[in-house]
Amino acid sequence: MEKEKREIKKASNQEENKKEEKTVNGSTYRKVENKKHKTGITLKRFIFLVFAIVLVIILIIGIRWRMLYNMQERYNETTLEDNWYYYLDGDGSVTNVYRKGTIWKINTRQKNGEGNLTYWKDTSTGEAYVFFEDPIKKYTIDRSGVISNLPIAGMMTDDSNQRVFLASLPMLWIGYGEYDGIDCYVLSIEGQKEYVDRETGLLLARFYDNKQKENIEYEFGEVTDEDVAKPDLSQYEYVE
Repeated sequence: MEKEKREIKKASNQEENKKEEKTVNGSTYRKVENKKHKTGITLKRFIFLVFAIVLVIILIIGIRWRMLYNMQERYNETTLEDNWYYYLDGDGSVTNVYRKGTIWKINTRQKNGEGNLTYWKDTSTGEAYVFFEDPIKKYTIDRSGVISNLPIAGMMTDDSNQRVFLASLPMLWIGYGEYDGIDCYVLSIEGQKEYVDRETGLLLARFYDNKQKENIEYEFGEVTDEDVAKPDLSQYEYVE
């Protein structure tokens, strides 16, 4: 009888041990599964975060690229005009540029009074001269073929790939602002800031280290034949 009781007790203990082992093993398994599950969620969140950051960067680059594109398109449309004048007040000189049809006339004078130069060209004939006013009036035939078109901002380009490069530059700031009451695009990089008219794409002002270096004013449709008249060659001495 006593032996049977011991056998029953032993069997009962063995059954309890199996339950405990199963419970412990089950708990361990669940902990491992939970850990794997938790790790999986963290990895997904990390991947989602990286994807979101990349998407935001691409979106910002796209917006900046579009702004550069719009600036260039407005500028290209404006340069289709063939009757315009602009006045550029620079750091050490003043420039007046006239265009009427195929004729360009450009005058640059130093603010210190030491130099006065006029460039004249008719693109329909190829005739071109450079006139010097100081100290002696003289002229020479120009063979360079250079034409001074409407001023363009330093960061504007017709090249789409170059625009992508510029738009992705973190040191280049592109935004909106106002200059002299005109709505502008503002470009700023390494101490240089430029204001570009949003309507025409024309450069209005340039600053270096917060000091204004150039101020530009424009007129369209007002240039006369007198404005672009070729200087009288007889009044100048010819030099090679």
